[in-house]
Amino acid sequence: MLDQRDVVVIAEDEWRAMGLVAADRTALADDLRMELRAAVADGATPEQLIGLDIRAFARRLAEEAGARRVPYEFRRLLLTALAGAAPGVVIGWISLWYQPLFPADPTPSTAAIVAVYAGLALPVLAGALGAVAIRMRGLPAIGGTVARMALLVPLAGLLATPVTMGFAWLVGYSTATPIVAIEVSIVAALLAGATVLARRWALAGAGTAAATPTDPVPA
Repeated sequence: MLDQRDVVVIAEDEWRAMGLVAADRTALADDLRMELRAAVADGATPEQLIGLDIRAFARRLAEEAGARRVPYEFRRLLLTALAGAAPGVVIGWISLWYQPLFPADPTPSTAAIVAVYAGLALPVLAGALGAVAIRMRGLPAIGGTVARMALLVPLAGLLATPVTMGFAWLVGYSTATPIVAIEVSIVAALLAGATVLARRWALAGAGTAAATPTDPVPA
């Protein structure tokens, strides 16, 4: 025989997996507890009320109640991060093309090159993270999203470097516009993927993983 508390715990877990907002999860759990108590008081068992598949019952209950889901806000997230990164990108571009990076050393060491390019990347990353943290504050798990972006976006940048260099090698390091566009697309796709993954990870970690990325209802 199912225990009432176990039923509610399993149902709440399913509602988290569905991405329901916290307020609606709480309301559904309260209603379910009252229904279970009433059923037991009338001599019925939890199985008679909800059946054997608790998760299916929980999904049906949420759909019938019109429960809201946490939005991923992928489009807004990507655009906000891009806007925040733009000043750093401009600064880096100017630094690369309009002034020598190593004026006193024509053959810099690998460590020096890495340090310089890391310095150029930091304003880009900081701008993206700051923009998301400020412009999107109030959304569920946005702090977790920023923290995970700080981890995943640099890793994506590290991955993009050999991938892009390998592609450049395959095409003979061509500077033709279509080739450059593909290289930029490779980097952009990896960084965008890292940002989306950070958002998914943050929502899942907060127990509010959204079920559909287009749901416009805020928490």
